[in-house]
Amino acid sequence: MRLLCSWMCRAHCHRVIKLSGTLGNFAPEKELVENVHGVRRTFLDAGKQVRDIIVSRKGATHEVFGPDATPTIYFIGKMLWSKGLGSLMELIQYAEESAGLKVKVDMYGGGPDKDEAEARAKKMGLDMPFHGPLDHGELTASHK
Repeated sequence: MRLLCSWMCRAHCHRVIKLSGTLGNFAPEKELVENVHGVRRTFLDAGKQVRDIIVSRKGATHEVFGPDATPTIYFIGKMLWSKGLGSLMELIQYAEESAGLKVKVDMYGGGPDKDEAEARAKKMGLDMPFHGPLDHGELTASHK
């Protein structure tokens, strides 16, 4: 697959503009890294804090990161139907009905479809609290 991607980039792209240098190299002679936003230091520091918790003695019993912790699911982004919110809701409902699961998805973000999406989730009986906008780094302490 990597070879195919490399061939396609070389054959069909005049220039490959990447937003991060961490992405794979498919056509190095055509690639340009335009780090428009980059990764904020606070986000990297939050990841290091999580790592420190996991490898410490507290990690074995930590309420969020320990092996017996309840898994958490969240969506973070602009609340738009075009991002698949409707499909997400339908799939959650299907999982709950067909497998007897109870799924909670914390929703973080704002956007033009937020109120309508929140109403639809409520109408469908989904455990999908809408919390409003939040920085990615702030989720590190509460979500695995």
